[in-house]
Amino acid sequence: MLGAALLTLWLPLSASAAAPRSFYILRQSPSANLIRTGVGRVALDLALPERTPADLRASVYPRLIMSSQIGPIVAGAGVAGPGLASTPLVNPRCGRRSTTVVVVVVEEGARPPRARCGEGVVRLPCRGLACDGVYPLRLRVAQGGRLETTWSLLAVQASRVLQPVRFAWIATLDASAWQHRRPTEAFLGALARQSALPLTLSADYDTLAAALTSPRAGPPWRRALAHAVASPLHRAVAAPPARADLTGLANAGLQAELARQVNLGAQLYAAASGRYVDGPLLLSGPTTPGTLDGLAKAGVTDVVLPESDLGTAPSSTLTWGEPFRVTGATGVTAVATDQPLSSLLLDRTIEPGRRAALVLGTLAFLHFEAPNASAPRTVVVDTPAAAISPAVLTDVATGLSADPFVAPTALGPAFDSSLVGADGAPASRALGPSAPTTLWTSANVAELQSVASQVDAFTEAITSRAESVGLRVALADAEAVGPAGARQSRIAAVGALVTHQLAYFSIDPGAITLAGAGSDLPITVRSSAPYALTGVVHLLTSDLTFPKGSAVAVSVTAPITALRVPVVSRGGSLTLQVNLTTASGQLLIAHAAIQVRAAGASLVGYLLTAASILVLAVWWLRSYRRRARGRHAR
Repeated sequence: MLGAALLTLWLPLSASAAAPRSFYILRQSPSANLIRTGVGRVALDLALPERTPADLRASVYPRLIMSSQIGPIVAGAGVAGPGLASTPLVNPRCGRRSTTVVVVVVEEGARPPRARCGEGVVRLPCRGLACDGVYPLRLRVAQGGRLETTWSLLAVQASRVLQPVRFAWIATLDASAWQHRRPTEAFLGALARQSALPLTLSADYDTLAAALTSPRAGPPWRRALAHAVASPLHRAVAAPPARADLTGLANAGLQAELARQVNLGAQLYAAASGRYVDGPLLLSGPTTPGTLDGLAKAGVTDVVLPESDLGTAPSSTLTWGEPFRVTGATGVTAVATDQPLSSLLLDRTIEPGRRAALVLGTLAFLHFEAPNASAPRTVVVDTPAAAISPAVLTDVATGLSADPFVAPTALGPAFDSSLVGADGAPASRALGPSAPTTLWTSANVAELQSVASQVDAFTEAITSRAESVGLRVALADAEAVGPAGARQSRIAAVGALVTHQLAYFSIDPGAITLAGAGSDLPITVRSSAPYALTGVVHLLTSDLTFPKGSAVAVSVTAPITALRVPVVSRGGSLTLQVNLTTASGQLLIAHAAIQVRAAGASLVGYLLTAASILVLAVWWLRSYRRRARGRHAR
């Protein structure tokens, strides 16, 4: 990982680099193959001061022995001492105006081919296997008294490659991917066109949350992501932000929150792209054995570590490229990134064509460090997606497709447990000194657990993706490295966000009068939220009976949601407690105490009824007798 400092160089580097050069490499083929005839070709497309310069020469220097020799070539200083061979690449008699030239590499004793326009022949003082290796290549142009030089690497294959180096490229979707949306979308577009190149994206939940919730910038960004990962060779892994306090969570025993940090990016990546992440986890923050043990309990078995986290950087040794265990941690297998190669991919002071050639040449050199290795070795690079130009991606992908020394791969195969300790690599590596961990107080832990329970319950109850994502990410961000007091404030702020959302919902507290013993009880739920909510209304009283139950599921989709609950009343007046909760009952959304008056059958009512019946009976009897006397009189 390279951190934010490198990311800030995205625009300044392109503006502050030296004056545009008139001579540089546009494109270079990856290697010269001498296996069949002892003759191989490397094609170069060049930007030249003029279409036909006065003098253009290629010189090949003794092959590289140590990785430290690559640095001066990358920097443009090249190597000192005499070269092995030199050849002109311009033949004025050809009359051909072209910027494409070919360096023809010939081993000692082989018959050189007939010279063609734009070709120059260099003879290597070696035969067969002795020619295998990576050679510094100097290109020099003279025009009008001006001399310009550029350096590259020339890989020569003189024997069959038994075990190519595996190359696992991770492009991180971190904060810069959202801040620099256009470069990121350009990179994703270029990646979509390279469907045959295995490449892994990282899923940072802050970045994905912004893409999911932004109404204007989000859709085009998500479309670019979806197109980029349409190829099955384009994978993704979860990657908590560097500021996430994984160590503090592990030390505080907050296993559920550690799992949240691991899973949130995976969940949001699936929502944004329609694809799922692979198992490895990309780490970029301070790491301790306790952190890794906590991650193992959260289900993580494979992690990618920046080599700067280790006591000894594997890239500075000859025993790199194999997975390892971390000293003091159990249950986790790790691989380390290659910092120098990651930095080279990001070096915007180097033109894209030469940068790609140097990357491929460096990978070829890494192969030749152990050409007869019995087990595959993997070089892992990690670069911010926003900082990789489409030209570099395209040039590297094109070169890899024809490179015999390198096999691009996904991350998964690098964690094969059978490779731990293979080829003399250490089976265990120790972490370097880490920054002091911050203390999680008991108040931090209690408040976080309470707020996390509220967030989980509420986000499961609502349909708004924007509000759900916003709350979950706010909670995860509150678990950042920092002082306990600041952490407490961040957690409390998340609680306030939940309270603000709950204020959208209420229950009408107006008094209710039941017309009879078997009436329906009207309950009204009010909402001013711009989204729907599902929950349960609980009716709490011992004076009413609810034939269909006192818990009623409700879907709040409008400003007013009316419920009619069957009830049996014994009469009288009572106070009904009404609670609206989430389906799990873990979060109280709204509450009201409602006065209910029910018409009942009291003793006085019975007496009045009986008296009325008696009066009616007497009246009927007297009326009957009068009618009877009238009949006798007639």
